[in-house]
Parts: sequence; structure tokens; C-alpha cells
Amino acid sequence: MAGSSQSFDQNYLKWKEAQHAQDQRLKESNDDYYLSKPALMNKSSGSASGIKASQSTSNRISLNRADLLQLQQLKGVGAKKAQAIIEYRQQNGNFKTIEDIQKVKGIGPKMFENNKSLLTL
Repeated sequence: MAGSSQSFDQNYLKWKEAQHAQDQRLKESNDDYYLSKPALMNKSSGSASGIKASQSTSNRISLNRADLLQLQQLKGVGAKKAQAIIEYRQQNGNFKTIEDIQKVKGIGPKMFENNKSLLTL
């Protein structure tokens, strides 16, 4: 019994370390992006609030080409769901229709409807 709990603890620590490494990669990716795009920063709060407004009015988001930060511009999509979209795309190939985004875990009909006008292939 002690061996199985010890194995569980080791597996958990490996998983937690991998999650921490992924969080660091995402944070560095975000930091690099915002450092290279100072015009997008809101000077008063230090946030990137201008991105959603410009993204929703001028450009659509390509499900097959968008990177992590571009996907986060979708309504209700944060870093984890954006990463899930990228991983789905890597494992299954390009999306055939914009409706296929609903095959990604955590993205259902309501989220699709909220973003349909922003999506393209």
C-alpha cells in the first residue's frame, strides 16, 4: 500500500512540474507578445483591452492558423481553451468547418454562437 501511494505522489509531482512548466511557457509567450506590441497596451491599467475591440471589428480569427493569443480574443476563451484548440488541431488536423470547434472539449453550442461571426478557416 505504501508503494502505491509513493508512486502516486511521484506521478503527481511530475504532473505538477509539467503543469508549472507549461504555465511558464504561456506566461513568457504572453510577456513576449505584449512587450513587442506596446501600442496595444492600455497605459492606465497595463492591460491589453484594446485587442478585443480591434480584433472584433477588423479581422476574423482563423481556426487553422491562429496562435494562442489570437484564439484568446474569442469570447469566453482563455489560455487553457486556446491551448485545447491548438492541441485539437495538432492531433486531428485542420478544422473542416467553423462548427468543428465544438468538438474541442469545453466549447459548446453557446460559445460557438457567441463567436461565430469572428471565426474563419
